[in-house]
Amino acid sequence: MSSSKRNGSLKFIIPDWDDVVDPKFDFVGERESEGYRRDRFTYGARLWELVGHVVDGVLVSISTLSESKLAQIKRAGGVRGFMRLPDGMQIIGDCGAWQYRDRELPPYTVQEVLEYYRVLGVDFGVTLDHIPFFGDPERRIGFTRRAAKEMFDLWRREGYGFELLGSIQGVSIEDYVESLRELHGYGFRSFAVGGLAKRDTEFLKRLVEVLTAEVRSLGDIKKVHFLGVTRLGVLPLLSKLSDYIAEVSFDSSSVLRLAWTREHGNYLTADGKAYTAIRVVDKGPEVEKAARLLLKKLREYDRGVVSFDDVWGAVRDYVKLVGHERYLPYYVATLRDMPWKRCDCAVCRSAGVDVVIFRGNNRNRRRGFHNVYVFSKLLRSGRFEARFAVPRDGGVKIDEASGDKKLESLLKSARTVLIVTYCTEEKRVPWGEVVSVLRERGLTVPSHDIEKEALYREVLRNYIKPAREMYGGSFAVVRSLADVLRRVDKEVDVYIISARYGLIGENEPIVPYEATLKGKLKGWIRQWSARLGVENKLLKVLSSKKYDLVIVALPREYAYAVEGVLRRLLRMENAILILPKRAITADGVRARYILAGNLKSRIRQIALLREIAIKTYTGLESWLEVSDGTKDI
Repeated sequence: MSSSKRNGSLKFIIPDWDDVVDPKFDFVGERESEGYRRDRFTYGARLWELVGHVVDGVLVSISTLSESKLAQIKRAGGVRGFMRLPDGMQIIGDCGAWQYRDRELPPYTVQEVLEYYRVLGVDFGVTLDHIPFFGDPERRIGFTRRAAKEMFDLWRREGYGFELLGSIQGVSIEDYVESLRELHGYGFRSFAVGGLAKRDTEFLKRLVEVLTAEVRSLGDIKKVHFLGVTRLGVLPLLSKLSDYIAEVSFDSSSVLRLAWTREHGNYLTADGKAYTAIRVVDKGPEVEKAARLLLKKLREYDRGVVSFDDVWGAVRDYVKLVGHERYLPYYVATLRDMPWKRCDCAVCRSAGVDVVIFRGNNRNRRRGFHNVYVFSKLLRSGRFEARFAVPRDGGVKIDEASGDKKLESLLKSARTVLIVTYCTEEKRVPWGEVVSVLRERGLTVPSHDIEKEALYREVLRNYIKPAREMYGGSFAVVRSLADVLRRVDKEVDVYIISARYGLIGENEPIVPYEATLKGKLKGWIRQWSARLGVENKLLKVLSSKKYDLVIVALPREYAYAVEGVLRRLLRMENAILILPKRAITADGVRARYILAGNLKSRIRQIALLREIAIKTYTGLESWLEVSDGTKDI
């Protein structure tokens, strides 16, 4: 047994999601350069080209590669040439198992994966794996171990020029340990720990602690990579693990993507704060004209040409026009502190105030690059903060805005409200425990197999929750809207189109499951809907009481499930429908039809309704106030 420390290193790897910006973007004219419009990969700038060598490598997943992108990589001689990576940056390749998690078997053979890695020119390649949460855990864990051994034999025999990382997957911590021991006994000395995205922080911490003890016992491990570590609170433990291994690495895009996915606190600073970028949106000619004037005023403020009072007046006028007054307490902190002035990263030095303007890829992704720069500095200095305080000024008075008069009128006058939404992929349960319980009974995670509901309710009785508490992710903004409306004494009913259950009320107890309508053909969805009586149930709900207001927020596939009811709602003046373009059509539309083509747009529109409800009623600010404390990354 070896217990001596090796003084290894903790490396930060960024997943490749085509994060490029136009290095010649004209912020004043709002124009992309000709080269970038022609080929963003050739003429676009990546993280390291704008802020330097702030990450230790990139993770490239096979399942995310389009044919055209793969062809460009081949022409460039591999990922290193295609991404123009600096010397010393690692390339780690994996299969992207989350992309094919619903398939019985991965769409690749071990030979194909090895060839992909050769073409990509990786430094490290993860063996072919299958996530055990979806399907039969025993079979998937067994498949992952067998595939690793088969790949190891081919890799050793053919002499591929990269290090092979044995994938270890599991449901329980014991599964991970058994996989590590088995693959180590077969000859592996480098490993990749996968299937972590659904794990809570406590499980991850226990896993790292147990693996650390195992690594110390084995004594000759060279590298361990943790795939998709989004909970940065585990980093101190990874740092301790690196004391006993030559190299520990993890990949995460959290700090990059929060630049445009987080409502507040999307610009990080090295002193542990997270400021809020100022949203300047396009909403027709009148608003666009006001937006241009505000952008001009913000740049003048950045140069010291105008005072804070001048720019603050412009911000207030613009925010009142677009109905974003909820952000004012956060904006005042951003403008008063001017954090971009104190940052030495190349993005802040070149873009100036535009880095804290929430508007389009070329600003938002640059802000993401800045966030990675800040996080990298903290990581390298040994400061593993996973929380950042969100500055705001609670003394800012929020006036009632004009906003969308029809939406304001509907929300204010309604006494009874029906909200119809859909199930989310994220379920708020300890998935490791759930799968372990199912595994003991020889069961897989519940999906569309509603005929087994009684059995699942018996086996998972300790994990049953009301739908309102089960759904995470984007459902949180729907739950928040309902809570706001109830706070002002409105009667609110929330119904959810569930890919497992059909139409259910928010208080209906359900088991944790993995099922979706996403990717299903319209014909299949219509048959599914008829079988579960989704439309008839929704019609019954509509007729059960006189609703003053009906709010519907659905993606395309879920809209197909109730298209007959939606056509009826489109003709009603007291309906607000948040749907993708052409998801549903009808003559004589009288409803408020708000286009939202993707998840981000739907969340934004539901949040807007919440904002309107907040500012329509006095006395809500203190109840809904976000504290000046901290928020998780």
